[in-house]
Amino acid sequence: MPADFRDGTLDMRFLYLVALLVSWVGVLGLDRRFRLGVAGPGLVRALALTVPLFLAFDALGAARGWFRSDPALNSLIVWPGVPLEEPVLLGFLTLLAAAGHRVALRLLP
Repeated sequence: MPADFRDGTLDMRFLYLVALLVSWVGVLGLDRRFRLGVAGPGLVRALALTVPLFLAFDALGAARGWFRSDPALNSLIVWPGVPLEEPVLLGFLTLLAAAGHRVALRLLP
């Protein structure tokens, strides 16, 4: 049996990353289903702008000791204080904001 399952638990470090990826797929599926037009060059530009910007804030916060990441709780630490899940989360929040904006444009007069 793999080392991660010897104590009877799933390796929870990857569960958060998997949940984020499933959420990405779900929102992109809703975008396609309702033809919101979120996925495309505009989303790529938004991701290219927002993710590095917020990662810089995360790196600053980690460098100043405002927060940290525990290797026992995260799948991989990209640099001190910033786990691999962080850019995935930031990208998802950008996607969610873009989708919410498109929905609001449709619903509001």
